Amino acid sequence: MHTTPTSSMFLHGLVGALGLVVAAVGCNSRATASDPLNEPRPEQKSREFESCASTPNCAPELACFDQVCRRTARSVVGDYYAALGARAFSRGDADSAVAAYTEALSRYDADKVPLPPEVDCAYGAALAQNKARKEQTELAARVLHRCVLSVPVGATLRQRALSDLASLADAGLEPSTLAKNAPADLYLTRAPVVAKGSASVNVTAAPMPTGRSFATVLETLNSDNTKSALMNCWSSYSTATKRDALTIEVGAKARYIEPEYIEDPARFVIALDGAPGVGASAEVAADACVRTALDAAAKRVTGVKETFTTKFVVKFQ
Repeated sequence: MHTTPTSSMFLHGLVGALGLVVAAVGCNSRATASDPLNEPRPEQKSREFESCASTPNCAPELACFDQVCRRTARSVVGDYYAALGARAFSRGDADSAVAAYTEALSRYDADKVPLPPEVDCAYGAALAQNKARKEQTELAARVLHRCVLSVPVGATLRQRALSDLASLADAGLEPSTLAKNAPADLYLTRAPVVAKGSASVNVTAAPMPTGRSFATVLETLNSDNTKSALMNCWSSYSTATKRDALTIEVGAKARYIEPEYIEDPARFVIALDGAPGVGASAEVAADACVRTALDAAAKRVTGVKETFTTKFVVKFQ
């Protein structure tokens, strides 16, 4: 077939155009993970505390850390107080933990940075430790419910918050309040449950030290905060054993600490003797729990001016 120059030029142009189309299709099929064509659509991006492979998988204002999307807008000082609260909580000092987390919330508010859920959840966990104070327990339920609502299903924070909420059942928590998608007006609307034999706990010393400053030690050991921690030990023990009384004795000594520098004040510190027992029995668990509560209380004592050697006697009855 004879082709004219014009038709030949047309055919060459058509072939060239088809080649460009094929090349373009080939490029799209080889797009990299950073190519916008392969990035998740906005509605597919992971929310806070959901899993991720890299930061592009996360919603705006979030970054991927340890395969979990987390917010990057932070208050450094707020996070410092949250870390301080976490340290106090790990020592069993719930009051100091609550105070530190309260400072963290205030700092986030002052810096006009949205409060991260993990700080709020930790605040609720600390509040839930002192069930002897109804006002604080009510606040704990509210904060923990807020935590449950702010993190996705399956997140570790959500599971911990639900566990802490379950610990408020004996304090009168009404479960139906948690079904709402917003904080309720009141949470502790049921009558508190009083376990048999859990009417009181008292801490004494044997032998009783004669120093005048020991009164401050007994005052701290019998404070509301210490008794609340001890009653948590009793609750677990009485539930496991169905017994109505328990006495635990823990050796303790106060010793003088030489100041490291001349300008440092002299001081006395209280240390417990021995260590928790080993085993899975209810008695061993109760002893370890009581030791933790007494040790936290001993660290809060101020004003000791004499050395002593005695046993702290904790009686539940």
